[in-house]
Amino acid sequence: MTLGEESRPSYPRPSRTSNRPDVKSSIYTVMSREPTPVLIVGGGPSGLVLAIALLRSGVPVRIIEKTWVPRLGQRGAGLMPRSLELFTMLGMIEPVLKRAICVPLVRKYKLPEGVDVLNEFAMSPLADPTPTHPFLNLMLLGQDTLETVFHEELAKLGCSVENGTELVSFKQNADFVEVNLLKRGPKGDQEERETCRYEWMVGTDGAKGVVRKQLGLTFLGETRLVENFVVGDICVEGLSPKYWHMWGEASDVLISLRPTETKGLYNFIIAGKDINNAELAASQDTIRDCFRKNTGNRKDIKFGEMPWMSYYTPNIRMVDAFSKGRIFIAGDAGHVHSPTGGQVWFFSPIIDGVNTGMQDSFNLGWKLALVAKGLASPSLLNTYSNERLPVIAEMLDQTTKLLNSTFNGGSAAEWQNGGALFQLGVNYRWSTIVMDERKSIEAAREAEEDALMEDFEFEDDGDDEKIDSYGTGFDGRLRAGDRAPDSSGLIKPGTSMKPFNKSHQLFQIFTVTRHTVLLFADFVECDEILQDLQRYPKDLLQSVVVVRCKRSAPSGSNLADHVLEDHDGHAYEAYTSSVCGVIVVRPDGIIGGILRGSNSLRRYFQNVLASP
Repeated sequence: MTLGEESRPSYPRPSRTSNRPDVKSSIYTVMSREPTPVLIVGGGPSGLVLAIALLRSGVPVRIIEKTWVPRLGQRGAGLMPRSLELFTMLGMIEPVLKRAICVPLVRKYKLPEGVDVLNEFAMSPLADPTPTHPFLNLMLLGQDTLETVFHEELAKLGCSVENGTELVSFKQNADFVEVNLLKRGPKGDQEERETCRYEWMVGTDGAKGVVRKQLGLTFLGETRLVENFVVGDICVEGLSPKYWHMWGEASDVLISLRPTETKGLYNFIIAGKDINNAELAASQDTIRDCFRKNTGNRKDIKFGEMPWMSYYTPNIRMVDAFSKGRIFIAGDAGHVHSPTGGQVWFFSPIIDGVNTGMQDSFNLGWKLALVAKGLASPSLLNTYSNERLPVIAEMLDQTTKLLNSTFNGGSAAEWQNGGALFQLGVNYRWSTIVMDERKSIEAAREAEEDALMEDFEFEDDGDDEKIDSYGTGFDGRLRAGDRAPDSSGLIKPGTSMKPFNKSHQLFQIFTVTRHTVLLFADFVECDEILQDLQRYPKDLLQSVVVVRCKRSAPSGSNLADHVLEDHDGHAYEAYTSSVCGVIVVRPDGIIGGILRGSNSLRRYFQNVLASP
């Protein structure tokens, strides 16, 4: 059997055996009991998000982490708007927003005294939410706090991270992955070896992890030895927590102190060509001396303890594939990039470490869930690399340009002001599993118009099929592969928008566990489509009929999971044009199909699933 065949592996139930340690050894071997379908190696954000998504989809997982000590510090603290949208789909946005803080105004100080304010500016100017974009602002939350939220969600799903469990080696064939694990006690005084089998394994064990290395995937790129960074957290007295404080320039020495969600704790960055990062990070006293020297030796600021610090050498690398056989990687295991230029570079380390890695997990999670449950062909998993590699390549290219700009005294405003780093334009328009009939219809109409104008000469716009994974050059028309917009002001037909009546948002309906089929009643025969959708299991998809304001529900709407009236017209404006009223939203919040009716809807799911 090959990996692409549409059958699930079956395993004999392994018996539990052990060789108990004698007085000379504390190591013994255990053959695991009944295996779970998926092993996740690495307990960081990417692995935790993947575990939550799979568990919500009914797929058991085991997630292991080599260390016993929890990760300390802010590390990747910036949460992009797209991540907040995905947390909404995971059902965990409230605990995140409860703990997170807004990005404060930056105060930059004049040197050498370091007291007078040179200027104040918004690192990320605040924007009001819109009906289609409920989150348009960065939020700050330390990675240690974020992981606590993830652990709480895991506990609700009956799962926890197995600390002190290290992946030593593995081998795979067409049917399973066999792994050798080493489990250590909290003090490292007892060891237990375990051999077990899983249908699938995912490495989210970071840039230095073993999964990518033992899998033999290339990690192409460069290590930059010119730019230097020291990062960490420090307790500070004498600074206002309302501001993000900065002194100097990255082309020389720059000091950044940013308040965190923890009172009195500041995240710091020391950057510049004139610093020795290894020497600085050698001791806390050296770091404190650097702060005093480069902030004007102010007597009103007291620098205290540092819960965490490290020095950073920019690495700009990515894999050439995200999988091999039954083994996948996500997050930093597959891509790392530099801190970047201008104002944006303070956020860019977390775009890769947290935000981009979590998007890897969202892309992989729903596909792996369908395959693990035997509802889709394993070939669906090939689209993980196909969809994510162009996104990562573009991210590395742009952040590297920003890094170069910063250390050469340039500006990175163009990419920043376009909102690309918010990741709301990330798309998979080129994917083999998205289907866009509206685009085909509009292209045919435009071709007819071009034929009528063939006697006139116009400048060629270039190849419109070129991959633009961050959507910076799009014309505003919604396409399959794009982020699915939100829509507010949706109500049940026959009700009103009075304060005591509940209104809905599409983001409250979208879920990581199922496809959502939106039927815009003005453009499609809802009865026929809803009848056709009954062939699919309920845990695969949900249906939503959307009618215009004060219109009655169409025939057959009783078969839909939701019937909503578009009171304010936002949904019709965001999703429809003159054709194609069927929109399929994937479990990762991406539009999988913009379709005309039942036949095309059937073709879409035949392309994704093993059977209707």
